[in-house]
Amino acid sequence: MRRLFAWSMLLVVLAALTVLPWLMLDNAPAIEPPAEFQRTDLAGIKSLFQKHDPRRQTPDMLHSIRLDEAELNRVLNYAVKLPRVSGIAAELTPGLATLTATLTVPDNPFGRYLNITAEVAEAPGGIQIQSLQLGSLPLPGALADWVARLFHRQLLRDTTYAAMADAFSRVDFAENQATLDYRWRPELLTRLERKSVELLIAPEDQARMLVYAEQLTGLLKPYPPGSKIPLVQIVSPLLQFALQSGGDPKIENRAALTALAAYLGGVSLPRLLAGDSRSIYRAPPVLLTLYGRRDLAEHFTLSAALSINGGSQLANAIGLMKEEEDAGKGSGFSFTDLAADLAGVRLGERATGDTAARVRQQLATARTDTDLLPDMRDLPEFMPQAEFDRRFGPVGSARYQAVIARIDARLDAHPLTQ
Repeated sequence: MRRLFAWSMLLVVLAALTVLPWLMLDNAPAIEPPAEFQRTDLAGIKSLFQKHDPRRQTPDMLHSIRLDEAELNRVLNYAVKLPRVSGIAAELTPGLATLTATLTVPDNPFGRYLNITAEVAEAPGGIQIQSLQLGSLPLPGALADWVARLFHRQLLRDTTYAAMADAFSRVDFAENQATLDYRWRPELLTRLERKSVELLIAPEDQARMLVYAEQLTGLLKPYPPGSKIPLVQIVSPLLQFALQSGGDPKIENRAALTALAAYLGGVSLPRLLAGDSRSIYRAPPVLLTLYGRRDLAEHFTLSAALSINGGSQLANAIGLMKEEEDAGKGSGFSFTDLAADLAGVRLGERATGDTAARVRQQLATARTDTDLLPDMRDLPEFMPQAEFDRRFGPVGSARYQAVIARIDARLDAHPLTQ
């Protein structure tokens, strides 16, 4: 009898393992991947962040973030990148948010996608899951909510998660709108930055970046604070060190260029990855230049790192967005700066692609500014919005594209970016 029971249970388990994936997985996505990243999407996210920039918030006062459906979906699809999530959408109605996400799954005989739909309702002190469906398989809402609350209690053991949960006081769903009330605490920003790195960057990659940050500190030490030196004087020995390491060129290039970009961006990697100070920022003591200009070194290096870590599409959008902003209220639109952005994007792509070993060798043997970037200083720049509009019309016009074609031709002919 026991043997019969055991065999029966085994058959039930095997049947479940066969039927459940068939119910849960689909051949078509419920949510299509978002359209190609547009500057308008970036502008929306940036405007939203500037409006709610935590560094400008009054500590311990109650603040509210109010998003409509379009803003929320833009943030979910463009600002929050999650592994294997190909698309996500929210539908907001009074008291309820319906969230649908499509995840890609490894090759299997049951389906390519896991479509998840959850109905999340307002509740005293937070939210609760009313229903959950995995593909064609509905799960009891009470069970899903219990699992979520159990998971939440486990996460509260993490001090950063606990501090963030404590800061948020209320969520309100209305027609086409969600409101989040929170009480800002300044130290939370640094905690979130460190936690993001902890979650997104593997420990071995963090250790490698710290090695390059330490190497960079050593290379800069002979120069007095405030001095200006060519970027190539640091890039070449830094990549020689990468070459001597003998590691995977894609991994070493990513670590070296990310460490260099962090320095130029005023981020202290030791404070971010290994310290406990209240701020991770530090002004660069030694200023690096390309063709004698700090802005070109920053555009070139930061775009390369952004391309490596965030994708070239995003890097291109940010570069163009920055120039459009400058045309309106900054130093003016600069095709020279934009060219440095485009060159940095290409460098990031090649430094972590099939040409990684060649790029590492080229950077290690670079001796002059021209070895890093063609001289683009003859391109139109420092144009206020009115002058830019008069000379080139809107972004994407024939006159504008003619200048971009000139830039691309020079980059195509350059050994590092061709």
